Amino acid sequence: MRVTVYYTMLPPRFHSGILVVMRRIWALADTHLSFAKPKPMDIFGEHWRDHPVKIEAACRAVIEPDDLLLIPGDLSWALRRAGAEPDLAWLSALPGIKVLCKGNHDYWWDSDKPLNYPGLHDTPYISDDGQIGVAGTRGWMLPEPGSTDAQKAQCEKIIAREVVRLSKRLDAITGCPVKIALIHYPPLDEFAPLLKAHGVQTLLYGHLHLNGKDYPLPEKWKGIRALCVAADRLHFAPRLVASYDAQH
Repeated sequence: MRVTVYYTMLPPRFHSGILVVMRRIWALADTHLSFAKPKPMDIFGEHWRDHPVKIEAACRAVIEPDDLLLIPGDLSWALRRAGAEPDLAWLSALPGIKVLCKGNHDYWWDSDKPLNYPGLHDTPYISDDGQIGVAGTRGWMLPEPGSTDAQKAQCEKIIAREVVRLSKRLDAITGCPVKIALIHYPPLDEFAPLLKAHGVQTLLYGHLHLNGKDYPLPEKWKGIRALCVAADRLHFAPRLVASYDAQH
């Protein structure tokens, strides 16, 4: 299997009697939807105005039905599953095969329960040809400066739990030649040994918005390709992560 990291317009072709098509992998995080109870996102900056319209138009312009669209968290502002249903329906209607993980604002989604929504996949996910495996988790952040010992201990507990969750999901995609991890928060050093041990080539994360005080990590992080795909940093258009030959 040949994996590349650029956009190609090569048409389908036959090789040894097998139809070969170019499948692409796209990513975009932090959709922050609120169709059931609208939350004006332009309070975070004028660039957020009508952001679902921008995202949908950009996705429909480039994503093909067999492409993957990976969405690492902060899907909906809803607090309960019923309130998230219109947002999930909107995500489901986007083109491509959608694979999601939870973000810190996805209170409606129990971290240990499957998503169970038609047209959307949570992780672990393995592509229909067995070539691509996706494993994800929410992740967490380091304690703030000045945190109490109790607060630090709580952070350590949550981080350890998130590492275990990701480990289980990575175990499920061991046989896939291409392994991608989704972590909503920027990855902490605690995740690096696990990701390397499982041969993860690409890590996708969100959470870091344009109006925040933190900046994305270097795209070569701990020997792993780490891409921040927060929607506003991508001008609300999905980023092409990779292309590969898929046989049919």
